[in-house]
Amino acid sequence: MQRNRYHHLSWLGGIELFEAAFSTQTFSRHAHEGFAIGAISEGAGGYLCRGENMVLPAGSLSLMNPEEAHTGHAAVGLVRYNMLYAPEAAVRSVLGLRSLRGFAEIAPRDRDFALTRALARLAQGLNDAPAADSRLATEEAVHEVLAQAFAHYGRAELRRPGREPAAIRAMLDRIEAAVAAGDDLGLSDLARAVGLNPSYLIRSTRRATGLTPHGHVLRIRVDHARRLLLDGVSAAEAAAGAGFCDQAHLIRQFRRHYGVTPGALIRH
Repeated sequence: MQRNRYHHLSWLGGIELFEAAFSTQTFSRHAHEGFAIGAISEGAGGYLCRGENMVLPAGSLSLMNPEEAHTGHAAVGLVRYNMLYAPEAAVRSVLGLRSLRGFAEIAPRDRDFALTRALARLAQGLNDAPAADSRLATEEAVHEVLAQAFAHYGRAELRRPGREPAAIRAMLDRIEAAVAAGDDLGLSDLARAVGLNPSYLIRSTRRATGLTPHGHVLRIRVDHARRLLLDGVSAAEAAAGAGFCDQAHLIRQFRRHYGVTPGALIRH
């Protein structure tokens, strides 16, 4: 089924994601105020840009700088792609950069399909049913797209991640307290609490622990639910008490972490 979707992330500096799936639609000559970062996942897209007619097959990226005029169409049959539109100020804020040099090449091949997969994960997360900490998960997914795009193709020099043991311990303590209190968690709040830039916090946490901040939030929520279950609380009550949006979400996460459903947890 052909269906275009447009996601506007109002809390994230006006960043938007366009999920495109069309065969006959065309775009007249236009430009975007911010950066346009896309990946062709199926078919082939066509552009007239920088005075050149371009055909972008699956596996190609589409990287445009602000105010770069271009057209758009499906070059052969159906084309599918995900395209992130990001104002320059939002990119600098998310990545913790003072300036950006932009993209030198419009349609490079995607290295190991890393950016294609990052865009697909962002789209999937936005289309999934609302879940606990979905905003935090979205912020991390957007960060991954922007970091892949600008570090690999935009000549940006991101700060190298450090181990930051004190900051990461403080972040984990804050997550524990928030889960116990039933509070929501956001990336900006976590980063501000430990005095680090959000981008640097994500990358340093992953380097030191193998998980992102959102990964630790899920881990701590599942562990909290497990303790409630062992205290005799029902699965529905444990899901609510641990901050999951419903019992089904708890069951999915519980199986991913422990290999069983909550109903298979037996106390002796």
